[in-house]
Amino acid sequence: MAFFTKIKNLFNRKVLRRDRDRLNYQYETGRWGTLGDLEELSRFSVIAGYAQFLKPQGRILEIGAGEGYLQQRFDASRYSLYYSTDVSDVAVAKGKGHENEKTRYLVADMNTYVPDTDFDCIIINEAIYYGGSVDKVLGRLARYLRQDGIFIVSVNGDARNEPWRRMVNESTFPRIDQTVVQCTRNTFTITVLGK
Repeated sequence: MAFFTKIKNLFNRKVLRRDRDRLNYQYETGRWGTLGDLEELSRFSVIAGYAQFLKPQGRILEIGAGEGYLQQRFDASRYSLYYSTDVSDVAVAKGKGHENEKTRYLVADMNTYVPDTDFDCIIINEAIYYGGSVDKVLGRLARYLRQDGIFIVSVNGDARNEPWRRMVNESTFPRIDQTVVQCTRNTFTITVLGK
């Protein structure tokens, strides 16, 4: 039975290219464990800084959160609610140990997720690539963003992501601020957009 399960998972991951199966495999094998390293601290600190400065005591939704390394860098006294979501149930299971009365870890696909509340800040940290286009993702999620809410979008500086950076810059949502963060391993463009 285990052999057939492995074959099915391999087929789903490599042939059907299902994001959930591929990401579950990557989280099971520890591929994303380096996100908790010092080399990612500056990116996470800028994102958390924007959210905590612009929306103190805000209600936060993070899309594509993985195991929740970003949430773990927030000062929990500085937000009223934090939903950490990812399509990978393996990643979410690993993050569940950080749940409390204000913090929830949820398995959710960014393209279909319907939250049960609204938010002051929606963070899309290195996950915008799974949504088809920036305006499609932001337009769908804007329904769950309060009137004066903000989006924080992080895009990896790799040259192949230039179209994504351009889509963020040309978005129909107004740009409030933008910064480039140089980490040891990567560069990231972090953009704050209004509603």
